[in-house]
Amino acid sequence: MSRLTIAASVLLAIPGSSFAQQAPAFASNDTGLISAAIFETKDAAALTVGLAPLSRAALRKGEREVRIWYSSFGNPQYLVIIRQSGASTTGRLLLWWDQYYESTPATADTRVDNFVRAGYDCGPISKRDSHYGEDRWISSVCEAKVKGSPDWKSFLSEVEAHALPQEGAAAPAEDESQEKNWGITVERKSGATYGVSHYHTALSFAAPEPGRGPKLQDMVNALAANAKRQSAVAQH
Repeated sequence: MSRLTIAASVLLAIPGSSFAQQAPAFASNDTGLISAAIFETKDAAALTVGLAPLSRAALRKGEREVRIWYSSFGNPQYLVIIRQSGASTTGRLLLWWDQYYESTPATADTRVDNFVRAGYDCGPISKRDSHYGEDRWISSVCEAKVKGSPDWKSFLSEVEAHALPQEGAAAPAEDESQEKNWGITVERKSGATYGVSHYHTALSFAAPEPGRGPKLQDMVNALAANAKRQSAVAQH
């Protein structure tokens, strides 16, 4: 049994595995090298809803996409996707989680499915059987229905104000997946130029970067709160 399967037996769904094709490792301006392992379950979640991993996505000239991944100890995890094309800026919030299993997909725990349906207003749940090494899990994703009309351009500007720019590739880092899977990961792609940064949050193993990780964490949490059902909000 792999270390990820052992960890999954403690929590209902822990990000930590994916496909043989992984994103390359990149140097982060504020947290050192980022291990490719950080994208294992993230890439699986993207593929579940028909999206290519951003590092390999084909964007037209003048197009830009930013993905903000927020992974914590709870479920679901959050993915904010913002796309710019000319003067248009659009966004969406995806909820995603992983359900590990030992033998067949039918044995995967579905309690998180029920929790998400009860707590969030979201569309149909997409599922994909995912494998990596000894690990087997179901990638589950649904698109949240955020109340109102979010100002995605302002949201992106705020993200950029707190997330450091990232350019260039570097040699792979040591395996830090148990630590790096938690926190905020910001991917950016403009045309063929791709970059990524990772930030610790208040719930990460390491201390958060002042003014960056916690601020991005608060922004994503506030957006997700607008997708919660009223009954779930009233319970808090």
